Amino acid sequence: MQDNDVLQPQDNEQHTYILVTGANSGLGFGICCRLIDDFVSTRPSFQALTLILTTRGSTKGNDTIRRLKKYLEQRTKDERRTKELETSLEYRVFLQPEDLDLLSLRSVQRLATKLRGHLPHVDAVICNAGFGGFTGVNWPLAIWCNLTDPVQAVTYPTYKLASTGAITAPQTTLKDGEPQEPPLGQVFTSNVFGHYLLSHWLMPLLSSSPDHGRIIFISSIEPLAHHFTPTDIQALSSSKSYESSKRLTDLLALTSHLLSTQPFVTRFLTSTSPTPSRPISLLDNDPHSSGSSTPAQHIKLSDNEHAPARSTPTIYVAHPGICSTPILPLPYILQLLSILAMYLACLLGSPWHPIFAYKGAVAPVWLALTEKEELEEIELNGGKGKWGSACDRWGRERVMRTAVDGWGLGGRMGEGKLGGRRETRRGWVEVGGEEREAFEGVGRECWRVMEEMRRGWEGRLGVEGEGS
Repeated sequence: MQDNDVLQPQDNEQHTYILVTGANSGLGFGICCRLIDDFVSTRPSFQALTLILTTRGSTKGNDTIRRLKKYLEQRTKDERRTKELETSLEYRVFLQPEDLDLLSLRSVQRLATKLRGHLPHVDAVICNAGFGGFTGVNWPLAIWCNLTDPVQAVTYPTYKLASTGAITAPQTTLKDGEPQEPPLGQVFTSNVFGHYLLSHWLMPLLSSSPDHGRIIFISSIEPLAHHFTPTDIQALSSSKSYESSKRLTDLLALTSHLLSTQPFVTRFLTSTSPTPSRPISLLDNDPHSSGSSTPAQHIKLSDNEHAPARSTPTIYVAHPGICSTPILPLPYILQLLSILAMYLACLLGSPWHPIFAYKGAVAPVWLALTEKEELEEIELNGGKGKWGSACDRWGRERVMRTAVDGWGLGGRMGEGKLGGRRETRRGWVEVGGEEREAFEGVGRECWRVMEEMRRGWEGRLGVEGEGS
């Protein structure tokens, strides 16, 4: 278990690099703990893991490292007590804090540039950090919903209040005569666009992963079709900007493999920039070989690059179910009451209440660590899925497909009737051909707009060589 100011390259083939945004609290911290546990318990003892943990500032980053070290120390003690520890965890788990403010595109750019200069590859980016924009709770509605339909009320809450039209600070310094930059919604930028740019700018590292790069967007169980308006992709005019951003996440991830979206997805998943590196010179011929009259030619390779065959990263989407996290600020006593309501929903049969962030992390961690061939087979057989963290009455967590408006469980016809199931919300509309076609059409339009925005902002930021 180590942390350093500068990322140090490790043995490429046996070292896994996973980046987690928003790692300091809630689901992000739970994901980090679960990544450590699942990696150590499922991978051979000669393999190592580096967790790149992003937070908004060094104070939060250092505190996250301190708490993860404490967690690791306790795990080490437990395993030594049971004599299950083959290799000390300090030689298997490395922690690297990084500053990242997703509301600042310059901050996103700086982190991507730094990582490209110091890492051989990135195996997974877990896009967890998020901003709810919530301002409070409609208490009369909340009380009524919880009294009349408690399971639905704590699974698909309709009583959260949020601000409308909040935008980020200016991203660039304008010179005389330059046009004003377009506004960026806070929730949209934090939850979607910042991660979108970060993933694209890390594409040289993701495509160099021996295990095939993975981009894992964290969505929510809450978004419905009516929460999103294609003509207002940033939800600047909506009071449901959080739900809109998560619906957008679903649309992008679930349509990322379809032929109709490939003109845009391919651009996103492709980068023409070489991985920055500290070069060393090698000779492509031996100048001392007998009879050689050809001058020695130098080839520049990186001392942290093993020049693997490039692969195309895959986009996944997961959600944590309903967990107790700080995204909706509540007084302490109300937090306790909300946890009790979650327990009640779980006892009444809802599968979507893991309650604790560690259990809510099961789905994204499963996507990050499962063998690529296994994931491909699952989605080949059942279709592209939105993977949720579920839990039974006894608190045993598992990964489940989640029904999505207009898509269903896997985007395929003939999935069977989903309405009336415990894992499906009340009022579910069965997906037919028209709904599925409309979902794909909206998804394609979202990809088009996102790529247009990316290229526009790269021009404003003066980004060169970040991507195509």
